[in-house]
Amino acid sequence: MEQGLVYINKTILADEIERVCSERPAHLKLNGGNKPEAPHRTWLAYFTKAPRRGFRVFDESGIVRSYKKQQPLEFCKRCNGHHPSKYCSRAPSCANCGSTNHGTDICMAATKCRNYGGPHRDDSRRCLARPTRSGAPAEEIAATVGRIDIDLTSSQITEDNMIFENSQATPVEDATAVASRL
Repeated sequence: MEQGLVYINKTILADEIERVCSERPAHLKLNGGNKPEAPHRTWLAYFTKAPRRGFRVFDESGIVRSYKKQQPLEFCKRCNGHHPSKYCSRAPSCANCGSTNHGTDICMAATKCRNYGGPHRDDSRRCLARPTRSGAPAEEIAATVGRIDIDLTSSQITEDNMIFENSQATPVEDATAVASRL
């Protein structure tokens, strides 16, 4: 033990909690593991009966508060969107390519995110359209998603036009224009 530092274990903490709030915890555990280099540690105390709120242990720690476990982010397995599937009315879609014409088990297409358009599955953590704990994706990310879709659409139109101009079977009205350029 270094000078001024007191190492806390389960027994010492349980005794202190019982002294302060007259309720002994049923179970104690370290939250997030035991890292010796950490300047502080967070303990979780489980009680059979809820103690009074806002008490302090060791007269210098932070105020004790109830622990609320984070809920997982919702992902719809039906349409592969970022919302709960309980009331989803969208058409079922392929988890690999986002198509509504076939299921994932028979998909032969390249992987494409239905929500963002990137080269990853809809449920990927890399998806920029995936909501975060703080809410929906940022507005600038949503704007980027919209811009990418527009850019893809305009490049596909240009590509289609190039294929049309380079094909052997050209329409009659374009044949005269091609002949006049030669």
